[in-house]
Amino acid sequence: MGTAFDRDALLDAFDRIGRAAAQAGTKLQIAVYGGSALMLASNFRFATEDIVSKLEHPLPDWLALVVHEIAQENHWREDWFNDGVSFHLSSLADRAADHLEFGTFPRDATSAGLVVSVPSAEYLLALKLKAFRVLDPLRGETEQLDILNLMQVVGISTVEDAIDLLGRYFPMSAASAEKQRFLLENISREGVADAPKYPR
Repeated sequence: MGTAFDRDALLDAFDRIGRAAAQAGTKLQIAVYGGSALMLASNFRFATEDIVSKLEHPLPDWLALVVHEIAQENHWREDWFNDGVSFHLSSLADRAADHLEFGTFPRDATSAGLVVSVPSAEYLLALKLKAFRVLDPLRGETEQLDILNLMQVVGISTVEDAIDLLGRYFPMSAASAEKQRFLLENISREGVADAPKYPR
């Protein structure tokens, strides 16, 4: 298991990837999801163990090299930059309407080689509700707080409103959401942020 990383470390990694992309004469565009998106764009998630994004395969040689170097230097998992989320994305989500541009990298006066987007709060909440890993022994508490904080951000206070949002992106999941409905009805609100923001 690799070392968890924080927001500053991830931004520094994006700077390096952006510089490498510019040197390779290209501009890489990625959207990040899950805990990595929350760590970047919220005020209630502060660490993660990987960044999940939609990526093209195989990775270009320059990208594979810089990702490997970053992992080695920071003692991160070799697969810290991965596309494990791709299977879970919604075909109903719109690239423009359901995503927000987070920033360009590197964060200096040089040419930008990387553009990073994050999902809207509504889409990210739907993804979290679909996965609904609140019973996971390692990540359950964090997942629970992510869901409750995102519900507060988007103005959802009832279980049925949450299921309706899930159905906007994942109709089949919403049609058989007994697990989500039961767990949302019994979820503890302890630890929820006073004023969660996304994006901050």
